[in-house]
Amino acid sequence: MIAQDRLAPPTFQSSSVVIDWSKEKLQNKFDSASLLQWVQSFPSRDDVHIYFGNVSFEGDRILMRKLQAMGCRVTSRQYQG
Repeated sequence: MIAQDRLAPPTFQSSSVVIDWSKEKLQNKFDSASLLQWVQSFPSRDDVHIYFGNVSFEGDRILMRKLQAMGCRVTSRQYQG
């Protein structure tokens, strides 16, 4: 009889916190400084995934780089229209 090793089922890396920063309602309620402050206070920043909309070169790219430097996963969604 072949002995089978009892291994834990494979786990998939997924973020426990997902923020969709592309939503205009969210951007009107919060500014980028409050987002950065919240992420800095979060205990495990690598569990945070933030979605951006069409990224401008002025403020959004700087914010994305700061969040990535903190360890967050950042995704830019490209909308056509």
